[in-house]
Amino acid sequence: MRVSVIIPVLNGEAFLAQAIRSARNQSLPPVEIIVADNGSTDGSLAIARGFGSPVRVISVAQRGAAAARAAGYSEATGEALIFLDADDLMAPDTLAHLAGALQKADRAIACCPWRRYELVGDCWRAGPASCAPRRPWHDDIAAWLTGWYHPPCSVLWSRSGYEAAGGWDPTMSVNDDGEMMLRALIAGVPLIRSGGGIGYYRRQPSGMMSLSGHNWSAEGLQARLRVLEKVETQLRETGRAGQYSAALAEAYDIIARACQSGIPNAIGEQAEAGRHRNGGFGLTRRKMRRLGERAGRALKPRAIPGSALARSSDEPLSATQETDPLVSVILPTYNRAATLDRAVRSVLLQDYRNFELIVIDDGSTDETSSYISTIQDKRLRYLRQERNQGVAAARNVGMAAAKGQLIAFLDSDDAWMPEKLARQVAQMQRSARRVGLLYTGLAIEHADGSIETWRPHARGYVLGKMLQRNIVHFGTSSTMIRAEAAEVVGGFDTTWPANEDHDYWVRIARFYEFDFDAEPLAVYDLGGTSEGVEGKRSARFNRNMRARNMFVDRHGFEASRFGSAYTYQMESARRHLRSDEGDAGAGRLLLLKAARAAPLRPSPYIWLAASFVPRGLRASAMASLRSLKSKLQPGVAKGNA
Repeated sequence: MRVSVIIPVLNGEAFLAQAIRSARNQSLPPVEIIVADNGSTDGSLAIARGFGSPVRVISVAQRGAAAARAAGYSEATGEALIFLDADDLMAPDTLAHLAGALQKADRAIACCPWRRYELVGDCWRAGPASCAPRRPWHDDIAAWLTGWYHPPCSVLWSRSGYEAAGGWDPTMSVNDDGEMMLRALIAGVPLIRSGGGIGYYRRQPSGMMSLSGHNWSAEGLQARLRVLEKVETQLRETGRAGQYSAALAEAYDIIARACQSGIPNAIGEQAEAGRHRNGGFGLTRRKMRRLGERAGRALKPRAIPGSALARSSDEPLSATQETDPLVSVILPTYNRAATLDRAVRSVLLQDYRNFELIVIDDGSTDETSSYISTIQDKRLRYLRQERNQGVAAARNVGMAAAKGQLIAFLDSDDAWMPEKLARQVAQMQRSARRVGLLYTGLAIEHADGSIETWRPHARGYVLGKMLQRNIVHFGTSSTMIRAEAAEVVGGFDTTWPANEDHDYWVRIARFYEFDFDAEPLAVYDLGGTSEGVEGKRSARFNRNMRARNMFVDRHGFEASRFGSAYTYQMESARRHLRSDEGDAGAGRLLLLKAARAAPLRPSPYIWLAASFVPRGLRASAMASLRSLKSKLQPGVAKGNA
């Protein structure tokens, strides 16, 4: 199926490039991306034109997102269309799943799950959909009227479905997408749920206003009232107003209640009249439910799994990009003068030469600054923070100063093999643009001097796997990311006591695929042998477990959808029961949560019984089991997050 992506924009330079990349990097590539410019006076036009094919730019004189979308439709050639706002994003498999759903139905609209996307501190975070929950007795029309909806970034229209709806109404200023969707549903166009894909609906940062941000203004409430009155008229004309009277009354009531100070009385009075007209005077939720059930419209959502469409977008980086792109190496350090030399030299002696090395001194009180002053290499930049703020903050400082198209991370007690950058840059250039992170195998140094080799095994769209455990394994020193990925997800979260890298990789995995080089190209110091250094933070049990709890709070809603919650909770429980520092009571609670996530699996109950065995006997038994598992599965990585 040929899909056209239409992006309306008016002064959207802050996020437009991210939206275009999100569309361009799909596993089912769109046939075209039409940027419908609505009179931008900032850098939006230059950004859009800078992409080249398949991006086309058209100018739309009539103001309004609906007019821009309608103009984009008139230029589109695809059999299906998605209207992506200039600040929204899609997971890399979204178009494939939506198109797969449309292929199984005629004259239809496909929708996928969606998340809100908002800035908290330096981090862009995903959260659950911020709309009213759908009630089981509601069909699509009733649900949409009462606050359940899908934003445009999660909706794919067939041409016939779009035409049955009558297209965009250019006179609409707010809620134009909801108005067109309701017209389509009233016309009998089915709304089909895809089995996968995710749309990300951005909440603008403080001080910026998106179109949806006007929903609760006087103008927005007036526009919503107008939509309701149009929908009510259409339902009356088709003889179905009585069937949806409860939903209409509730929709009018929402507007009436929103008419507080500063909103003209006339809007509230119109809304009150609409509520009363639909029998909403003194309406209770119980009565609404009774009316809905009597209408016989308790339709269950129809889900169609995405098709196994070929992953055909293996297009490498543009030929116009530099042959040897600049790599920014981010190296944070704190009181590690003893190991810093090995780390720095391992970068400066790389076979690949076009890089900048940014050393961020996070308030060291040892000889770090004196050591750096002895290095005479123009590629090295030294940034010092006067007080220690933590490794996440230091990495963020380095990324803010970075100039490269690619970013590589190195901890100050780790090191690289000489060919590490050269191999990763070459692989990144060969890879499809949707690959946003490369990681490598590791040579893991233990405190006794022994070396263990670890090799990666997971690639592609790995979000589900990342929600189970950190597939990148120890630390950050094997990783390279595209700078554009950092633009999309922001910085590392400075509030985490440990495992901030796992959180960061999850945030990248929402929008990009991962790939790896299996060779051990980075040396990871597991022993934490530096004198006067706290060692690896994640090795500290209590901090690690607090971070794991934060991980569940932050990403649990997605983990449940991917079926990853069970695996993560089981691993947390096992850590409590294995460790001398663990809390057996906390472990049992986690086992109960794991059992609730997967009640038919036996492991939680076996471990729950084992938790009452004395710790010494339990530890011995667990050690034997781990040894047996290691012999049976020598390539399986140990968990670290």
